[in-house]
Amino acid sequence: MSKHLLDFKDTEKKDIEKLIDITGKINPEKVNKISSISLLKFDEPSTRTRLSFSVAAYRLGIKTFESSDLSSAKIKGESLKHEIETYKAMGIESIVIRTKEDNLNEYREFKDISVISGGFGTSSHPTQAILDATTLDKFNKLDKDIPVAYIGDVKHSRVFESGRELFASLGKKVGVFTHESFLPDDLTNIEVLNSWDEVFESTEAIELLRVQKERIENLKDSNLEEYINNYQLTDEILDKSSEGFVVLHPMPMNVGIEISEKASTHEKFKYREQLSFGVPSRIASYMYVMENYD
Repeated sequence: MSKHLLDFKDTEKKDIEKLIDITGKINPEKVNKISSISLLKFDEPSTRTRLSFSVAAYRLGIKTFESSDLSSAKIKGESLKHEIETYKAMGIESIVIRTKEDNLNEYREFKDISVISGGFGTSSHPTQAILDATTLDKFNKLDKDIPVAYIGDVKHSRVFESGRELFASLGKKVGVFTHESFLPDDLTNIEVLNSWDEVFESTEAIELLRVQKERIENLKDSNLEEYINNYQLTDEILDKSSEGFVVLHPMPMNVGIEISEKASTHEKFKYREQLSFGVPSRIASYMYVMENYD
């Protein structure tokens, strides 16, 4: 029976720790090859995630095929079960899916084929959470009670949802500092922060999230100017933080909204280190679902 990496709800703490450890240590150019076939099914525009999975598969010796037509079978009236059976009959052993849908649970029960979430709707992006946690570990922030605070459009963020799950599995809370309209409905395992001062008192790292205009139904009801005035990270704000303070961003970055131009070049902004773990986190994910750690 194959394993999935859809979220962290049923993932053991030791497996999460192993995923982080492998992501932080692995050399993508020196990995044991896995003879396998993987299908990348992306119905949303993606550059970083799609390419990092492709490069990860290449490094592992996994042959990939790509499809952007995620809804074709559904339009034709085919059930997901029969669609997956078709892939299995072709010899495909894993599927990486990125979709605007939140139909994660439909994939949980499939056997003999592994499913990796490359981003589901607003609910799941586990490989991003793995690389974020690995980046925090690199800067010795992972052992804090609140390893990171999320700033921005938390309500519509799958990066946040997977991050919250991952840190909860490690026994940690996460902080949130944002406009009340961007707070998640479920505040479990969350420390709601009300000012930049509270952020700096509670944690030594933040992750900026962009305002996800494509996911907000009533964008005209959102006051971007108010958001920018109160929540945009500027170099003046960043200069008030501790010496070892770390800023992350899952990208793409909207300079001028969640971060100012000057702050985007600040030495505490570690998005390049984050990007360096993009391929390793996807390599670790393939290894995890195929149970090929050694």
